Amino acid sequence: MSIRMKNLTCVLILCFAAGCKLTDKGLLDTGAPPFIRLAAASPLVIDVTTLGSLPTSPIDTMIVLSASIDPGAAGAIVNYTVLDPAGNILLSGNMTGSAGQFTASTPFNIQKEDVGTYSVQFQAVAIGEPQSLSNTLTRTITVKNTNHYPVLSNLFMPDTVKVPPPGDTTFVRITVAAADSDGLQDIKSVTLTSYRPDKSVVGIYPMYDDGGFNVVSPFSLKSGDAIAGDGTYTLTIPLLSSTTGNTYRDFSFVATDRSGASSNVLTKRIYIQ
Repeated sequence: MSIRMKNLTCVLILCFAAGCKLTDKGLLDTGAPPFIRLAAASPLVIDVTTLGSLPTSPIDTMIVLSASIDPGAAGAIVNYTVLDPAGNILLSGNMTGSAGQFTASTPFNIQKEDVGTYSVQFQAVAIGEPQSLSNTLTRTITVKNTNHYPVLSNLFMPDTVKVPPPGDTTFVRITVAAADSDGLQDIKSVTLTSYRPDKSVVGIYPMYDDGGFNVVSPFSLKSGDAIAGDGTYTLTIPLLSSTTGNTYRDFSFVATDRSGASSNVLTKRIYIQ
């Protein structure tokens, strides 16, 4: 080995032994990535029960986010991402702060029907080093609808009807009261289902709280309802002379609210003579 090579080798050995620093050419790790120690999302629960009357009513509120990073990780940016219950990105952004403390307030816009658990992900990145990512912390926000089920009561209909003489029609008026502690406007429908003795379905018919104003299907006559919007639902059924007697029909009644929740079911049998 030449004297020049021996001298260069000695210099390198002495440099490393003494802790000399070599110029970073992008091949060495210059520092640890940032580390998120704490993160929080508020509120933890959003109850939309009274914040809209329809499933598609807009719910516009705010969420507040906070995060703390390791004090030794100076020069970092903290990002947040909000995911819906299906895992889709709902919104995202950067948090602001200093001395390792970061906060953000952001609009949270959904519809009343969009209940479920939303995830908020927090991650930091070193400024100027997009590849230097922190750990990810996840927090949740629960959106719930404390819905109240509708209730049916006060069913009035005859126990027995007679087939009318040829050419005549008998009108059978049926009423039932529907209530909902979320308000009558939350009741979407009240229906009557008619069954034959063999349990097969004759038909499913809507009932009306319309004051008897409109001609309704499927019988092409007015419902017979007395007062619109009072919670009493009515249906008037024509009984024709061609109807078969000496039999019966079982009727069941159910109400459904705008969230899709069903009421108790009322049943009654009517004999046809």
